[in-house]
Amino acid sequence: MIIDGENGGTVSHNKKLNRVILPNNILSLKPVFILILLLILFFPLVSAVEFDFNKGTDSFAQGETLVAKISGNFLDQITRDNVFFYKDHVKIPITYEVGKINNEFYLYALLVGKTPGNYSIIIKDIRYMQGVQESREDISKGFTITEATADFYVKPGFLITPQGFFLEVQNIFDKKIFISIAVSESFSSQDSLELLSGETKKINFRLNTENQAFENIKLTSENTTYFVPIFVDKPEKIEEETIGFKFLPKIVSVSMATDTDSKRIIYLLNTGSLDIKNISFSISPVLEPYVTISPKIIDNLGNGSAKQIEIVVNSAEEEMILEGEITARAVNLTSSFILNLDFVKDYIPTNGTDEKEEIVLTTCSQLNGTICTDKQKCTSDPVNVAQGICCLAKCEQIEGGSSTGKYIGWGIVIVIILLLFWFFKRYKRVRPKVDLLKIGQKR
Repeated sequence: MIIDGENGGTVSHNKKLNRVILPNNILSLKPVFILILLLILFFPLVSAVEFDFNKGTDSFAQGETLVAKISGNFLDQITRDNVFFYKDHVKIPITYEVGKINNEFYLYALLVGKTPGNYSIIIKDIRYMQGVQESREDISKGFTITEATADFYVKPGFLITPQGFFLEVQNIFDKKIFISIAVSESFSSQDSLELLSGETKKINFRLNTENQAFENIKLTSENTTYFVPIFVDKPEKIEEETIGFKFLPKIVSVSMATDTDSKRIIYLLNTGSLDIKNISFSISPVLEPYVTISPKIIDNLGNGSAKQIEIVVNSAEEEMILEGEITARAVNLTSSFILNLDFVKDYIPTNGTDEKEEIVLTTCSQLNGTICTDKQKCTSDPVNVAQGICCLAKCEQIEGGSSTGKYIGWGIVIVIILLLFWFFKRYKRVRPKVDLLKIGQKR
C-alpha cells in the first residue's frame, strides 16, 4: 500500500511500480543475448557427420543402386560390421559394401528386391569427434524407395583400384535400354551399350594415367543416372618404403561355375630390408562364406623372400558377383589385394583350363626374379610361378657341367662293355668245333 500525502488517504497497489526498469545500455544488448542463447540451444543439434547420397536426393527407385558419402572426423574405421539397414525399424538383409577414399567413407547398397517404403541406414559403435568432444552416438540416415522402377543397377557403386577394372550393369526394366558412358581423360571405355530386358554386361575400363586419380564415371539411361566414384590408387613407391611387403598381383579375378571349387596361387613379397614376423590374414565379410586362404599365419617372411599364398574358392549355388579384399597384417604394417568373384551357371573356361587345378597368377618379373637356364642353378630355393621355376636370388653358371651326368655316362659305357664281353664269351663257349679230317673221310 502507498500513502497519498496530499489526500491523507490510501490508494490501491500501483502495478506499474512492480516493473523492472533496466538501464538503456542493457536493453540494447538483449538481441545479442537472444542470438547467443539460440546458438547454444541449436549447436548440439548440428551433426558432426555429413551423410550425403550421391544422387542428391533421399528417394530411390526400386532396384536402384544406392551410393552415399560419409564425411567426418572419425576415430575408428567404418566397416561392414558397423552398418545396419532397417525398414520401418525392422532390421533387413541387403547387399552392400563400405570403403574409404581420401579420408571419406563411401557406401553402396543394391536395392534389388526391396519394396517401396521408408528405410534407414544406421552406423553403430563408431567413435568420432563432435566439436571438441568424442561421441559414440549412432549415425542415422533415412531414405525412401518409391513405386517407380530403375532402368538398371550398377555394381559396384564405388571402386578402389590400382589398375584396369570393370563395372557390371543389369537391365531390370521390362524393355531394351541404352546406357551412355561418360568418363574423364583418366579412363578409356566404350561410349554406350545396349541391354535387353534382364541382360547383364560388364563394362571394361582402361587407365590412361600413372598417377593417383579420383573421378566419377557417369552412366545414364532414359530414366536412371549414376555417378560411380572411382579412386585409382597407385602408391607403389610409398608402399614399398613404408609397408615392407605386398601381394602380387594386386587384383585377382576368378570366374567359375556355380557349386564348384577353384584354386589360385599368388605371392606375398617382402619389399623391405628387414624380416617381418607374425603376419596374419583377414578376409572381407562378403567373401568369407566362399573363400579360404593358406597359410593363415606366416611366422617369418625374410628380407627379399616371397611366400606362396593359396586361395581356395567354393562358389555359391546361385549366380552372383562379389568383390572384397584379403589383407595381410603385421605390427604397424598392412597390405591387401582385391578379389573379384563371378559365379556363373554352366560356366566354361575360355582357355580350356581345369577349374580343379591350381593356377599360379604371379609372374617371375613381378617378384623381380630370374628364370635360370639349363646350365645355371639358383643360389637359393626357387619358387613356382606362372612361367615355371623362378629364382629370387642369383643364377650361377654350372662350371664343367654336372658331375652327376658324367658318372651316369661312364656307368652306361661300362655296362655296355660288360654286356659285350659276356655275349662274346657265351657265344664262343657254345659254338661247335669243326674237324676237317672227319669231314674229308666222309667224302
